[in-house]
Amino acid sequence: MIALPLRRFGRSGLGIVSIGLPIVIFITLSFRAENFLTATNIANVNSQITALLIVALGQLFVALIGGIDISVGSVISLCSALIVTVDPAFAVPVVLVTAVIVGLINGTGVAIFKVHPLIMTLGTMTFFQGMSLLLLSGAGGAVPPALIAMSKSTVGWLPVSFFWSVGALVAAGVLLNKTPFGLRIYAIGSSEQSAAFSGIRVTASRIGCYVICSLCGAIAAIYLTGRIATGDPTMGRPFSLDSVTAIALGGVLLSGGVGGVTAAALGTITLGLMTNGMNILGVSPFFREAVTGVLLLLAVSLQKRKVIGI
Repeated sequence: MIALPLRRFGRSGLGIVSIGLPIVIFITLSFRAENFLTATNIANVNSQITALLIVALGQLFVALIGGIDISVGSVISLCSALIVTVDPAFAVPVVLVTAVIVGLINGTGVAIFKVHPLIMTLGTMTFFQGMSLLLLSGAGGAVPPALIAMSKSTVGWLPVSFFWSVGALVAAGVLLNKTPFGLRIYAIGSSEQSAAFSGIRVTASRIGCYVICSLCGAIAAIYLTGRIATGDPTMGRPFSLDSVTAIALGGVLLSGGVGGVTAAALGTITLGLMTNGMNILGVSPFFREAVTGVLLLLAVSLQKRKVIGI
């Protein structure tokens, strides 16, 4: 292994690769893509990465305790279908409650019944994706106008997606770094046994992380459904892989205990720039999916711990 490029700077998970990669991509696209640095395209990049950032922040909480949640994409799909099928006045509360239920199911299975998180969330992913298709067989439905305005409007010269991103980053940062819950998460990820001996309620904290991840999926669904102004029962399919790839690229250890909001943001920006650059350069979106898979393999392979996940 090459020591210098993989060096991490403390508990944040940040390293030369996670910081340097988005910078290199940005500089490359600035020279190679003619329209990349236009104000319109920069705003478009922000709008494109907002949903992924929200989901990646939720995935971060689960990763910090050594888990993984691949059902979050199905949560997005299910919530998008619910938004256009329930009473518009109750659309947001319904999807938030649904996300809490999904998170409780995942968390209970992993923390109490000791099902491996990959198997647990694979099962719920399949189930809830099927539920979303039962509710809505294809893209369509009427989205409440308020949600469309919340996702597509501008505040001054800034797109509203910028404020969604900032709000998500601030909320996740405060929860992780300024609350006892955040400290407990890092302790569990570093050593679950030591955390238990210290009096930390490990089971409750684990369940809480899965609830947060599902809630982030629901919030992303609200934003995305408003942005495209229609429901889509397959909307969330790319997010399960992309959210894991984003945090891994940012330097978050999937074995737990190392990572932070900045790492998740940098990984998300890396994927967002890559996608935007491929679109501008006319590269096939199918090739983008292949590259995402390779990046995930590389990011996980370069992590130092012997065991990935729990």
